[in-house]
Amino acid sequence: MKQKAIVPLVLGLAIGLIAVKFGVDAIQRAQASGKAKQTVTVIQAKEDIDAHAEIRLGMVEALEVVETALTPANERISDIQKLIGRVTLKAIPKNSPVLLSMLSPEGTEPGIIGRIPPGFRAVSVKIDEVTGVAYQLKPGVWVDVTVVMDINTGGRGGRGRKETIAEVILQRVQVAAIGYGTSTATDGGIAKIKPAKSATLFVAEEDVPRLHLAGTKGKITLALRGESDTSTDGTAIAYGGELGGRRRPPSTSVPKSSEVLRYRPEPEPEPPYTVLVMHRSSIVGQDSVTEQITFENGRSTKVVSISIGAPTRSAAAMRGENKKTRATVQ
Repeated sequence: MKQKAIVPLVLGLAIGLIAVKFGVDAIQRAQASGKAKQTVTVIQAKEDIDAHAEIRLGMVEALEVVETALTPANERISDIQKLIGRVTLKAIPKNSPVLLSMLSPEGTEPGIIGRIPPGFRAVSVKIDEVTGVAYQLKPGVWVDVTVVMDINTGGRGGRGRKETIAEVILQRVQVAAIGYGTSTATDGGIAKIKPAKSATLFVAEEDVPRLHLAGTKGKITLALRGESDTSTDGTAIAYGGELGGRRRPPSTSVPKSSEVLRYRPEPEPEPPYTVLVMHRSSIVGQDSVTEQITFENGRSTKVVSISIGAPTRSAAAMRGENKKTRATVQ
């Protein structure tokens, strides 16, 4: 009985020793694997960095971290001096590594100036809680621009009745920036942020005069649209006379705001205006003298040039040749 009891004990001890050996080997392999991992130098954000902001020395720091897939070699920046002065392409959260794909090309100016697409202009419009979509606008979102204005429906002597219209004059315009401000009044030393009073939009060059005129003639309202909504077919328009079930008489012609806000170029400059003054000589046999005076135009008193010489043609002939020339005889 004693020999039979010893055999299980020996087998159990052997199995225990084997399990301990496997455990020690596993620990040694894990430690060896940890020692094999290399550390690399990365630049990390010490604070939240806004998009299109210039990176300064106090915003980032260099750290030694274990190399992972989050910091690939072709994206890493190890020299902090090469990062100072660069402009971010997107917002970088605090404690995140700063990678090359997060930066704008070298030489890009910070702020809006480096983001204006070719053929576009940055234009600011006034907003409040209603016209600014309850302050939900952020840089990068897309909006439609509507103008509400009073126009004259026409009539004798230009005294037709007034009509209020609202029309979408620009579609799918990108918001570039929102004009926030800070108040000097503080609660516990913390400055309060004032509501936004303006929104800056990226507007096509040819639409800039119409947008400025719309802001002068009426009130501009912005309508937020979806990121994937790229349709720009047609523009909506509403007339004040149609509200509340009332319909405008068919004979009444009301122009659209796009017709009222149409950009009119400056008139072409008028041509120069020339006056010929013929001075007769009191001496027998001596020719008369002609003085030619050229003005800037027919309504200007600014003299451009004066020339004197003997006449070769009669004043009547010169008047018939150039209607802008006037001849006098003295």
